[in-house]
Amino acid sequence: MNYEIYAKASVNPTEDMDKVIKAIANVIEYDEIEIGDDYVCAYGWMETIKKLGDELRERKIKGAARKIMLKGILASKIHFKLSKQAAFAGTLNLVDDSLCPLGEIDVEIRTDDVQKVIDWIAPFIE
Repeated sequence: MNYEIYAKASVNPTEDMDKVIKAIANVIEYDEIEIGDDYVCAYGWMETIKKLGDELRERKIKGAARKIMLKGILASKIHFKLSKQAAFAGTLNLVDDSLCPLGEIDVEIRTDDVQKVIDWIAPFIE
């Protein structure tokens, strides 16, 4: 199973760039990072997403996360959003809508087997 993960967050004029970078680093272990004037984008492969899966299992929110990820499937991509503020605090919070006061971290996973990735990150629970 191969996959790539992209996590992008805008940096608002009132935000500290280093804090946005920390928010992303708190939820994924990226391999590369791109810093623009008003955004941060982190890229990773394979084990990068392990931190995300571990946090979902630890916080026991696999079911909710799975629903959000399944809604975000488009061809060979899985798209979902994380609260930037919660990520900065070290907490994983998937959001269904764009309602976070400081914005979101947009996460996209590109893979040849979306179902297998979702099953690994957020296994089905009965």
